[in-house]
Amino acid sequence: MLGYFPTLYKDELLYSAIARYALHTGQENNQKAVLQDVFSTRTATAIPDLPSHLNALVQNLSTVWPITVDDLIGTYTLAPIYLPFLSEEQARSVKQSMASDTGGNIHMRVGITASSIKQLSFFRYCSACMTDQLALDGEAYWQRSHQLQGLAFCKKHSCLLTNSKVSFHSKEKHHFFSAGTSCDSFSARKVRLGYHEKSLHDKYLELLEKPFLDGLGANRWTMFYHNLAHDLGFIKKRRVQHQEIYLVMKQEWKGSIFERYFTEPIENHWLMNLFRKHRKSFHPLRHLLVITALAPDISIAQVLSRVRKLSALPQDSDTMTYKTKKGKSEEVKHHRQLWLNFLDKHKRLGIKNLRLIPGGGALYSWLYRNDYQWLMNNRPKYRPDSQLHYKANYREWDKDNVITLNKVLKGLSFKPKRCRLTKTFFIKNLPRANSVEKYLHKLPETREWLASHSESIEDFQLHRLRFAYDKIQQLKLEVKKWRLLRFAGIRSKLVTPKIEEEILRLEQGRGQR
Repeated sequence: MLGYFPTLYKDELLYSAIARYALHTGQENNQKAVLQDVFSTRTATAIPDLPSHLNALVQNLSTVWPITVDDLIGTYTLAPIYLPFLSEEQARSVKQSMASDTGGNIHMRVGITASSIKQLSFFRYCSACMTDQLALDGEAYWQRSHQLQGLAFCKKHSCLLTNSKVSFHSKEKHHFFSAGTSCDSFSARKVRLGYHEKSLHDKYLELLEKPFLDGLGANRWTMFYHNLAHDLGFIKKRRVQHQEIYLVMKQEWKGSIFERYFTEPIENHWLMNLFRKHRKSFHPLRHLLVITALAPDISIAQVLSRVRKLSALPQDSDTMTYKTKKGKSEEVKHHRQLWLNFLDKHKRLGIKNLRLIPGGGALYSWLYRNDYQWLMNNRPKYRPDSQLHYKANYREWDKDNVITLNKVLKGLSFKPKRCRLTKTFFIKNLPRANSVEKYLHKLPETREWLASHSESIEDFQLHRLRFAYDKIQQLKLEVKKWRLLRFAGIRSKLVTPKIEEEILRLEQGRGQR
């Protein structure tokens, strides 16, 4: 049992209070003793955001500060910003792990480890806030609101937060570092904050100050964002207009600190997944970016209340989809009967061929969008194509290739401006070029023709030299080596003996072909 423990300040991390306890009791350099006092073990890890061993701490605090584990989690850790966006089971599991002596992989289960939102490298503080702390309380402490991922400013003083010299996940895993001995810079860098930035800051803080510790689950959040898109007119023909949402969001956050979250193209953007069926949890910052921009007048408490009223489990496809409009079930029955009649009429056909029949493709598409599960249960069995696959006649193919290649060569040989006639170039000019490349070992005449007619770099340079000679003759200029090389686009460093010999021949006026 503890006979003393410092009173926690508003917005203070539990980690910070334990660090102050070590300082007040003169055990700052004996952290193992601090762990024994606070957690009744010498192996607990100093975790700032999602600590464990809270049952032991509550028990040790019972005489000086009666408090529950849930109150500790909700008021002095960062768990409240994550828990509402998890499933009920995940949230319950995280709280149990925080209460127990085996924290395990809490950060992985919450989604922090896998998130693309960058984790904090160091504890952060606002120098103006710390000055106020020292003036009012006589000591400094780590504030929860300064350790939020993606929120790098203090709204109260309109300044950027400063990195301390203490690692947020220190290698000294049993050491609690106090703010008073870890911050040495008191110069604040001012920043101009817009309306949305201030609003997002307030919503982030509301998650901390009005903790909601139950997981709401993926289905509730899926339905919430679907309803939000519907209310704002972003659903047309029962489809969410992701492009329109993205453009609105990009415009709303343009010029702000959070503009960088909307630089990726829409095809790879997290925003599309947020407005689709949720198959994973999303970082709280992503939720707040959307809610702040698209529903600025709704508080976080109202959002969570609305989400909580939605269904936790997805409804059966035969009831959820067809209750939305009057008469929808009759339309489904009609299409089902048409499909069954279609199957009965074309018993020998598989799905692919059924969709090629007039009316079959449209009917299949309608059922796929509106009655997917039933369609999957009422489709024809797979029937492999019994027709023999095409068998290549390599001899004929080989002869045809040579004929085509001769035509290609005849059309290009004497063109002054042409590319180098490489093996790849010739193959690309053949029908079924990919197959030719794949089966070249079975096409001996083609292979031999390519070997004898493909140009090397030197051959191509000789070709350019001859046409350079013709150009110089047309312009009635003196044939000189430098002029030939310039007209042919050949660097002097690349002149080979064979090219040198050709240049000498051309200079002597023997260039006629």
